[in-house]
Amino acid sequence: MEYLLFLAIIIIFLFIVFLITMRYERKIKLLNQNIQNLKEHMSEIESKVIQNRTLIEKNRANIEDISKQ
Repeated sequence: MEYLLFLAIIIIFLFIVFLITMRYERKIKLLNQNIQNLKEHMSEIESKVIQNRTLIEKNRANIEDISKQ
């Protein structure tokens, strides 16, 4: 009888561990998806920053040309 009680406790414990693992596995998947989305947005932002830097340099050159005249 004690053996069955011990076995039941072990099964319940393993089931609880399984539920906790599944819960956090879903959260980890969501976290990885959010990280991937952020990486994509960062690459878009980086390209815009590079474009803005080139525009700033062109504007500086134009301002220098105007101020020389």
